[in-house]
Amino acid sequence: MRLIHMTHTEHRGSDTYHYYRIQTAWVDRPHEGVRTGSLRCATCGDMVGFRLRSRARAKARRRVWLALGIIAAASLAVLIVITARMISSGSGGESRTLVPAALAVVALIPPVILLPGEDGVSLIRLRGSGPHAFKPMKIRAAWSRPPAADRPVRAEIVFDDPGPPAP
Repeated sequence: MRLIHMTHTEHRGSDTYHYYRIQTAWVDRPHEGVRTGSLRCATCGDMVGFRLRSRARAKARRRVWLALGIIAAASLAVLIVITARMISSGSGGESRTLVPAALAVVALIPPVILLPGEDGVSLIRLRGSGPHAFKPMKIRAAWSRPPAADRPVRAEIVFDDPGPPAP
């Protein structure tokens, strides 16, 4: 998992740049279920709570987001076809599909945003975690400045549970 600490933000004209420090921590996933714990941030020293899901649970969450996205996209496509037929027939009832189409678009937004980032690691508290986040291991998702300052550090991880029994 990768702990991201946003160090600062710069505004240049109409563009906004966010700068991060990245800390990589290697943790074994539980065989089943969920483990919770805390990871000490190497940048600020805060303990950041995380929830680590098993591979099967992470895959199931990705499937749920994918299914919701497909349902919302299919609903939107059906509503577009119905609206096009109403317009071509001249019945004048196309305004009745406006609200359902808007709801389908709104329902499509969370799966599009959350599906790519679902890797089975998340913050315990979404609010109150300060400048911290867990992101998938895609280095293009964050720039680090200065790059030489991101040295590998030994991760201090404390789990809330005793852990899985030894095989």
